Amino acid sequence: MAWIRTVDEPEATGELKKYYDERRAAGVTVGNIHKIHTIKPELLNAYYAFSRSVTFGATSLGRRREEMLAVTISALLKCRY
Repeated sequence: MAWIRTVDEPEATGELKKYYDERRAAGVTVGNIHKIHTIKPELLNAYYAFSRSVTFGATSLGRRREEMLAVTISALLKCRY
């Protein structure tokens, strides 16, 4: 759990509610790494767009290889995300 104040799904309104609803519809869980941005929904949207653009699809490796690299690097760094 983050020690930074966050807005959980039942409390969300406006743009943040829309963000949560879109993620839920896509079958995606919103993790703490995203929830720490929830007090500023405009920052959350910018972070999410940036994260998606540099993490997946930014190379010619293809999604599968990018995922394998991400998992391998996370494991080596003992990252929980």
